[in-house]
Amino acid sequence: MRPKPFTVWPLVVDGKPLWDRGIVNSGALLELRVAFLNRALGEEFFSIMASTRRFLLFKSEVVIDTISAREVRLTSSSSSAFRVEFLSPTRFETPPYVKRPTPVYDLTPRPLNLFKSAVKTAMRLGLVDARWARRFLRWAYASVGVADFGCRGRCVVSVRLSGGRRLRGFVGWALYRAFETSMLGDMWRMLSVAEAFGVGSNRPLGLGAVRVTPLQ
Repeated sequence: MRPKPFTVWPLVVDGKPLWDRGIVNSGALLELRVAFLNRALGEEFFSIMASTRRFLLFKSEVVIDTISAREVRLTSSSSSAFRVEFLSPTRFETPPYVKRPTPVYDLTPRPLNLFKSAVKTAMRLGLVDARWARRFLRWAYASVGVADFGCRGRCVVSVRLSGGRRLRGFVGWALYRAFETSMLGDMWRMLSVAEAFGVGSNRPLGLGAVRVTPLQ
């Protein structure tokens, strides 16, 4: 029940994210992307993959062709606008303002949802502290807006898990713009955390994978 020390992307099959059930043909190019919040755990995983060169995935043997690893570095940009692609279903747990037996999720790509999730990850990594986080989130709430958003089909989709559960989330894209630039560099550092570790809930299951692109 504790926060997992890693996140994953959905499986990428021949360049396309596969976040629901599907058929992967023999010989297909499969990409597995894992991000570790613990350096030692990441190094152990990398070492095992490099030595075995194969693993079982859903009872099928996968042969490792290429392994690459990189440290997450907080990047910056001068652009005040950016696009986020939500590659797998994304949902954000809401605060428990009232007592309730199950969590309630917000499925909208609001800027505050995006940045609160990224800031929580940055705090787990020890990159920022609570005082800075409060100041940055106040800025993001007041300064960053959604310019547009859309989907290639349904905006909210459902994923079936092996235990019978269904998880619903937003899949699509959104355009954002910062209308005040005093913390623009900090915004991009949090966006690099979001892209590396995903956003929202259930990221160890492959939900919340995003790709961020600066815009002019």
